Amino acid sequence: MTSVRLLVVDKNGTIKESVLKNWDEDELYKKAGFKNSQGFALATTWNIGEINKKSYSIRVYGKTDGRATQENKYEFPPPIDETLFFGSCLIVNMRDDKPVSLTTAEWTCIYDKLYGGFEDLGEEESEEESDEYDDVPKTKSGYAKDGFIVDDDEQSDDDYEDSDVSDELEPLPNKKSNKKKTKSNVKTDTSSVPDNVFMELSNEIDEIFDSTKELEKEEYIS
Repeated sequence: MTSVRLLVVDKNGTIKESVLKNWDEDELYKKAGFKNSQGFALATTWNIGEINKKSYSIRVYGKTDGRATQENKYEFPPPIDETLFFGSCLIVNMRDDKPVSLTTAEWTCIYDKLYGGFEDLGEEESEEESDEYDDVPKTKSGYAKDGFIVDDDEQSDDDYEDSDVSDELEPLPNKKSNKKKTKSNVKTDTSSVPDNVFMELSNEIDEIFDSTKELEKEEYIS
C-alpha cells in the first residue's frame, strides 16, 4: 500500500501529522510511542457526511490506563469528551476499511462539524433565555428588577433619607427680635386727681337743685 498520513495527538494536546507506510492495526501502538499494545485500542468512530465534497470515517485509538502526569489534555468531541486518555492518541481516516490520508486542516473542519450540533444547541438556549426575560421589568441599565439591583435614580430603603424628618431636626436660625419691649407709662391710680375738682362738682349740683326748687315754688303761688 502507499503511505498515508494520520494524526498523532500527544499528551499536551498538540496535533502533528505522521506518515504511516504500512497498515497494521495491531502495530499502531508503536506509532503512538508505546512499548507494547497493552490497553491500546479503538475508542470510537465518527462517520462524517460530506465536507468539501469528501466523506470521512474517523477512528480514534488510545490508551485509557496509565501513570499519573501522563494524562492526555486534548478535548475530543462526544462520545469520548469525558474519556481520560494517557500518552498519545491516534486519529485515522478510513474508507472501505483502508486508511486514507488525513491532514490537520481537514481534522479542524471535522472537529467543528462534530461540535456543530452543540453550538446550535447553545444558540437555541440563548434565544430561549432571551424570550424568557423579555417580559421581566428591567432597570434603565438593562438589569432585571429582581430586588437586588436598582436604578441609578432610585434609592434602597437603607439609603433613603426622609426629607420631612430632616427638616424637623434642622435647627432654626437664632435670630434676635427687632421689636423692643416697652413698658406701659399709663397709670390708673386716681390719687393724682385734685380734691377741689370733687368740691366744684358738688357745688354745681347743689346750685342746680336749689334752682329747681325755686321754680316749683313760683309755679305753686301763681
